[in-house]
Amino acid sequence: MNQNDKLLAALRRGERLTVKLALDRYGVYALSQRMGELKKSQPIKSRMIQTLGGARVSEYWLEQPPEQLPLELAA
Repeated sequence: MNQNDKLLAALRRGERLTVKLALDRYGVYALSQRMGELKKSQPIKSRMIQTLGGARVSEYWLEQPPEQLPLELAA
């Protein structure tokens, strides 16, 4: 499994990734480059967040389609 596969699997599980998380969990150093590659085929979203230490970093997640409502709620 390559780095993109690992990251995509994490995003599909609902994980939100930052550089530190990607490095600690998956050994990925170049998260922004991997996300750029994945954005070509996946609806990946990103935003800048501030860490507890004050650093500003990008956070990435996979835009999930809205779940269908149960039939009893949809009527």
